[in-house]
Amino acid sequence: MSDNKPKKPIMVLRERCGGMSDELKAYQKELLALRKQLAATLEAGPKTVPEIAQECGLEADKALWHIMAMKRYGAVAQRGQKGDYYLYGLEG
Repeated sequence: MSDNKPKKPIMVLRERCGGMSDELKAYQKELLALRKQLAATLEAGPKTVPEIAQECGLEADKALWHIMAMKRYGAVAQRGQKGDYYLYGLEG
């Protein structure tokens, strides 16, 4: 029996473009590892961006960029303020 279900548009696009490049796969893997590291840092409790950056060995602007992305997708939330900085913690 053949499966005659239509392919999803994303699958058709991937086939046409030849799939993800090795470079893109490596970038995605690095990004996932970094987000896991940020989440692990926040498991201990809310922290400011400079604290997160220092613990993760990142520049503050790069840490902020990732925290804002995680906030946008509901993984991180603002948890108050400490001095001039907002505190961020894991959602849920």
